[in-house]
Amino acid sequence: MLAAGCSGSNDENDGSSAEGTESSVSVNVIGGTETTTTAIVTDDAGLEVEQIPTETVSTTAELETELVLDENGETVTGVGGNAITQPVVTTINTDHTLSDEDILNAITSQPKEVNISKYTGKRYAYDTLTSEEKELYDNIKSGAENLRFKICSSDAFTIEEWTKVYGLVFNQEPQLFYLSGKIKVGKLFYITKDADNINQMQKAIDSTVNKLVDQASGKSTYEQLKIFHDYLVLNSTFESMSSDADYNASIYNAFGHPGEQGDIQCAGYAKAMQYLCDKVNIPCMVVTGENTEGASHAWNVVQVDGEWYNLDCTWDDPILATANYKNVRYKFFLVPDSWIHNKTHMHVNEILLPNGNYVKYFDPPACTGTSQNYFVKSGNVYNDAAAAEKAIKDQIKNAAENGLRTTSIMAGSKDVYKAIYDIRGDLNAYAKTLSGVRGISDECNENMLVIEFDVLYN
Repeated sequence: MLAAGCSGSNDENDGSSAEGTESSVSVNVIGGTETTTTAIVTDDAGLEVEQIPTETVSTTAELETELVLDENGETVTGVGGNAITQPVVTTINTDHTLSDEDILNAITSQPKEVNISKYTGKRYAYDTLTSEEKELYDNIKSGAENLRFKICSSDAFTIEEWTKVYGLVFNQEPQLFYLSGKIKVGKLFYITKDADNINQMQKAIDSTVNKLVDQASGKSTYEQLKIFHDYLVLNSTFESMSSDADYNASIYNAFGHPGEQGDIQCAGYAKAMQYLCDKVNIPCMVVTGENTEGASHAWNVVQVDGEWYNLDCTWDDPILATANYKNVRYKFFLVPDSWIHNKTHMHVNEILLPNGNYVKYFDPPACTGTSQNYFVKSGNVYNDAAAAEKAIKDQIKNAAENGLRTTSIMAGSKDVYKAIYDIRGDLNAYAKTLSGVRGISDECNENMLVIEFDVLYN
């Protein structure tokens, strides 16, 4: 049960950015990542394996700690002689009431107006919350809309309770692009607290988003999602590093950036997709988790013709050692849970706290549909090995003639998948006969039965 007693105070001394002076419990809602690049090698079939940057966990989150003392009040040390610390335990104060100072701040504070695009529709995640959690969610959302800094006292909630609800607001309300991912119970932090700056950034976002919405107008849900997906993939670059002072986990870097390519992380891709879906009334939500290496990740769950699907723009935007801005993949465009859960996408909708505990945000709707999957919808599923071989060769040739990168089909069975995968060396030799091509690299996915090769150029 959550403790009651959130206030709407706006104490300037509480700090408004990630650089607050007080000690805090700091948990990045979407953890930071970093990248590495290594040389090109070949696999056992002779295909080049281009070692591209991948997401890895950056241990930036910290918990407030205290020294462990023995019964005599002496500091306890470990076997190495270092003092032992433990996380400060924050308990629920069920008797919490507003202080006179809190009441005065709530009455006298003047909210700052920001002209963001406020969302008034229903959120799937919101409906999964208890009444107490909904109250906290509403207070955090309203506080962010009005650039408040203090929501309630620091002992009103445990870090697990606050992390869950704050994380939902941070992930499910993409219009709050200026909200920081830093967490401290009772406080809100911002990348910028300048209302005029936020309003100018919103205008830049609107300029791009309105064009995309116009382009999608009158089209089917599938076509609208493909327009949005392709824009994000082709106009964004995965940004490896993250801090509380940039916008790469927000919609601003996806839509409002001044350059040709917006630097965003997985949360930025996912929030951008949700923001676009909000505009055209497609049910959508941000879902978080980890990849197989334990790095934090985010993607979307969307509804198409009454069925739910996973959609991962980040992993359809390959991070290449040599950038190719024509490159777009559809491996993760509208796929069911059974293809990715606990295979490529782990700990679905859970976040790992620094103390080792996972917090569950909510259970997303089960994604079981396949009829709207890209390969199914586009007629690129092959049940015959000979037909599949011809199709992938045709794609390799077309890519070479047009300077494209990705070639992909879906096998209709494991037998067809294995038959094509086993001749990838022959396909590599075929690719080398094409002008300007030095071979192909293996991007196949057995879980999804996707035969995918990247064409590599001299």
